[in-house]
Amino acid sequence: MQFVCPASHAGGSSSGTQAVRAGSLIFVGGQMSLDEHGRVVGTDIATQAKNAFESLRRVLAAAGASMSDVVKHNVYLNCNGDQAAVVDFMNELDTVRLTYFSAPGPTTTETFVNLDREGALILVDAWAVVGEEKQLLSPPDHWNWDKQMPFSHGWKVGDLIFVGGQRSFGLMGQPLGVGDIEVQTDHAFRNLDTMLRAAGGDRHSLMRQNTYFRFFGQGREVTSYWEKMTNVRRRYMSVPSAAGAGLRITGFPNSDELIQVEGIGMLGEKKQRLQPDNHWDWSIPNTQFTQGWKIGKLAFIGGQISADNKAKAVGHDIETQTRNVFSFIRAVLAEGGLDESDVAKLYIYYYAPEDWQQVAAASATIADVLREFYPEPGPCSTAIRVSGFAFEDLLIEIEALAICRD
Repeated sequence: MQFVCPASHAGGSSSGTQAVRAGSLIFVGGQMSLDEHGRVVGTDIATQAKNAFESLRRVLAAAGASMSDVVKHNVYLNCNGDQAAVVDFMNELDTVRLTYFSAPGPTTTETFVNLDREGALILVDAWAVVGEEKQLLSPPDHWNWDKQMPFSHGWKVGDLIFVGGQRSFGLMGQPLGVGDIEVQTDHAFRNLDTMLRAAGGDRHSLMRQNTYFRFFGQGREVTSYWEKMTNVRRRYMSVPSAAGAGLRITGFPNSDELIQVEGIGMLGEKKQRLQPDNHWDWSIPNTQFTQGWKIGKLAFIGGQISADNKAKAVGHDIETQTRNVFSFIRAVLAEGGLDESDVAKLYIYYYAPEDWQQVAAASATIADVLREFYPEPGPCSTAIRVSGFAFEDLLIEIEALAICRD
């Protein structure tokens, strides 16, 4: 693996490794509008988006790639206001993005979250593939955006399948199943299924699947809502399922949306399920959910949480939960004969209240524990603050992506 740490780089959401290249595949960590001291630059989305995408372009160049090599990008946004304000915000963002991507461009997933810097409006990360033939995945009669966009629903590159955020939308970008999480979940997962089939695979090909959902309940309501949604998801899940994460967020660009789902698949029958004994478990018994998969040169470690075998949170503070999570990641890696030195990318999702001193303290604690498990240069990472998780009292969830040894 090649660790990309551009000198005097401004924009990375964390210091150190900004990208990792493994052969033709490049993982890029979260990029923001920051100066060399880590301070947010710009107060409007147009300025911050331009800086974040320029930062992404520089990191890709340092890794031997360009923006045209990006097959998947996620945009994490902080936007408050009514739907009219959100529309203006997204129009300004898209005006900037159109200068970096042309059709057919990468997949896109856009979610409203909280970021870890006061005043930050955007964080963007990406996957890129260099020098490989790409096949555009565009099934007929698939849902579409409500305006002309250069982005794609999916790409197939070799055996890899990249699927962008699938939504409960119609052909003209109109939301379907407004107010009904079960209907919207069914539409989103049916669309994901369609994309996998368009690539010559099926739900068994899905290795990583992330569900972003909007819900503002508390306590036991959180788990009940997740179970209601997941009983629909299970209609479309393979047995055993893909690895992944379930994340409560603040919203989506369309205020009528309750859920989006994205995935990465890989064709091939030879794969190893990574399912350690005496591990944490989900609240619905006998689900056949999966902690991780090893296939080809990649290992996908699903979102790990600090919980017991009945999905009850273990630890009341961020340090305890973070250490437990990294220990669980270590156990899943070990099932595939891997360890932390094989990890290329981390996705860190955590909860911290709207108090910037507490946010800074939580972020610093996570970074300290991370260094215990991942000495420098370490993997690149994307870190965002979410509204919560699938189960109550959790403070952090982390996914890992690893490159298998020869």
